[in-house]
Amino acid sequence: MILRKPGQQGSALIEALVSVLLFSIAIIALMRVLGAAVKDSGDVQYRAIAATVADETIGRMWVDRANLATYVQTDAALNAGIGLPGGTRTVEVTGNRVTVTINWQPPGAGAHTHTVTATLTGN
Repeated sequence: MILRKPGQQGSALIEALVSVLLFSIAIIALMRVLGAAVKDSGDVQYRAIAATVADETIGRMWVDRANLATYVQTDAALNAGIGLPGGTRTVEVTGNRVTVTINWQPPGAGAHTHTVTATLTGN
């Protein structure tokens, strides 16, 4: 015969429910962290693409310094193939100073801008 103390019945069930609750909270927290990591990796990728596009544009202009004025445009041909959602590229030239501005807007987020300014001097 097993003697039980009064008030001790059902404690195993309560312990199991508490452990399931704690496990569920941990899983939800992990999912939030993973979601933030995925979002941040997308932002980093977009920033890397913007930096590459700006650097390539300035590189082309550096080689063709005699025709800098031909790069000043914001038409669709210039923006084609940027690889950014809603991406646009603006090129401004003042003397030998060049400013390339890349704008984009990821889905469900605010607008982002990356600007690179360079002075093209030399031979």
